[in-house]
Amino acid sequence: MSKRIYYGEFNAEKYWREENLAKLPEIPDKQSENIVKAMDELLFILCDKEDAVLTRYKLDDDQLEYLKELGLEFKYNSTSLTEDKSKEEKNKNICELLITNDNSEIKELLSEETHLETFAVLPEAYKLSNLYHKHFDYPTIDVIKKVNSKMYSSKLNLELDINNKIKLIYSSKELYEEGMKYLSKGSIIIKDSFGVSGKGNLIISNESILKRIVSYVDMQEKKGKRVEFILEPLLEKSKDFSCQFKIHKDGSFEIISVQEVRNTGLSYLGSYTPDKEFMEFIKKQSYFEIMEKTAKRLYEDGYYGDVCIDSMILKDRSICPVVEINARKSMSLIKHELDNYAHNLGLKCGFTFLNVSFNNNIDYSEILKVLSKNNILFKPSFNKGIMPLSSNTIFINRQLDTNKTLNNYKGRFYFAILYKDMDIVEELTNSLISSLKEIGINSSN
Repeated sequence: MSKRIYYGEFNAEKYWREENLAKLPEIPDKQSENIVKAMDELLFILCDKEDAVLTRYKLDDDQLEYLKELGLEFKYNSTSLTEDKSKEEKNKNICELLITNDNSEIKELLSEETHLETFAVLPEAYKLSNLYHKHFDYPTIDVIKKVNSKMYSSKLNLELDINNKIKLIYSSKELYEEGMKYLSKGSIIIKDSFGVSGKGNLIISNESILKRIVSYVDMQEKKGKRVEFILEPLLEKSKDFSCQFKIHKDGSFEIISVQEVRNTGLSYLGSYTPDKEFMEFIKKQSYFEIMEKTAKRLYEDGYYGDVCIDSMILKDRSICPVVEINARKSMSLIKHELDNYAHNLGLKCGFTFLNVSFNNNIDYSEILKVLSKNNILFKPSFNKGIMPLSSNTIFINRQLDTNKTLNNYKGRFYFAILYKDMDIVEELTNSLISSLKEIGINSSN
């Protein structure tokens, strides 16, 4: 297999979205945005020894040493692509940074005979691949934008008669009228066509809130913005899960894995391996036939490559097979690669994170030390433990706060839990939380 260079943005929807689309109201959260920018470090798990991962911020030396102990070696950039000091730099995505990069180390990595592999295709990805004469086998950006929009997955639901309660909304007037029809029966959810991980989704429980949203959209509409929202009743779900598959360039279709996804509210919390009973249940519900139909439609519309379909089971045991189409790599694909690593050691694993906060000068090495001291830091000879996967997502807000204007720093600690028996997972997570507290890091899941 050819050597590969992995890179990516975990908020590609921001770059797919057209500027003339109306938005739903949201509260800006700069610290959360910074964390998302640092998530590209998770891509290391996709690498073989000869592969490379290029990250916005350089990887922590102690984390690299720890991963080496686990047998996870790969090439990487030893300096950051940007310090993100100016607004202009902060607004550049990783492709733009790589295109304008003048660092000899990064240029050398990009000059090697390799394929470029991105988490999600950005508009500038084609320019980057041409600049370095790289093989970049992805569909056009117009196809990428089309199939990743929630309007596309919603239309597919209606065409395949999977979910006929979805309403496609093209005006503020329509939003109010259709919203009121559904509100008489219960709460509703409004989705932005390019929302990501809970952002761009609003749950509405009464008319007064709906009116405020409609008014907000109406103001944008009067300024020439185009309205594209999805409206549907808020369903009572019991379980989220996802299916990862690959559509090959010849149109053939390959299921890679199914992952049970745990969420808090509308945001991703973690991925775990479903049991055989669950797999049998979705198989009997013709779930995989629907995945094949979805793959066929995507291919007919010009798409090939990685796909992650978000699905859910409702409290009445019915399945919503296509909640959202993510035509890209995914967190659940990262989980699948972690599964492969764990399986080679005769273990199982979960992939999740903790939201953390701190206000001290602690560094990443102290996290590894306290986990080791408390015998929960995973090592290859162990049959259970916590495997830290990220350092930058924990400390990025402190790193970028050069003027020391923040009193408290928010971060996110991604990790895998390796185990033989599922019963130990909660105990390991609790031990992790108490270990972090020992060194002044508060956390919650």
